[in-house]
Amino acid sequence: MDKMFELINALNALTKAVGTLTEKITSDYLNTFETIYDPAEDEPQAVETPKEQPSSETKAVTFVELRSRLAEISRAGHTTKIKELITKHGAEKLSDVKETDYAALLAEAEEL
Repeated sequence: MDKMFELINALNALTKAVGTLTEKITSDYLNTFETIYDPAEDEPQAVETPKEQPSSETKAVTFVELRSRLAEISRAGHTTKIKELITKHGAEKLSDVKETDYAALLAEAEEL
């Protein structure tokens, strides 16, 4: 029985160590991504200011802004709800969402 308890304790310690390692790697990956990703350099066409301002009261939402905000909301634990909202707007992935739906999608996501 002592060997069985030793094995169980070792497996528990291993599980805890793997969980800690996974959390650190994920955290480091996200921090590195945010550090090396600069929308102005990586997607200059997406951050250019439009020559004609929209006449409607709502501010036009760019793809980069939408993706950034949805990523924050997703990291806060709402990944499945974000995926459901994207599907609700007739798309399988974020890049398939129509530009006209960006503002509505963002507004719905902000409510989460």
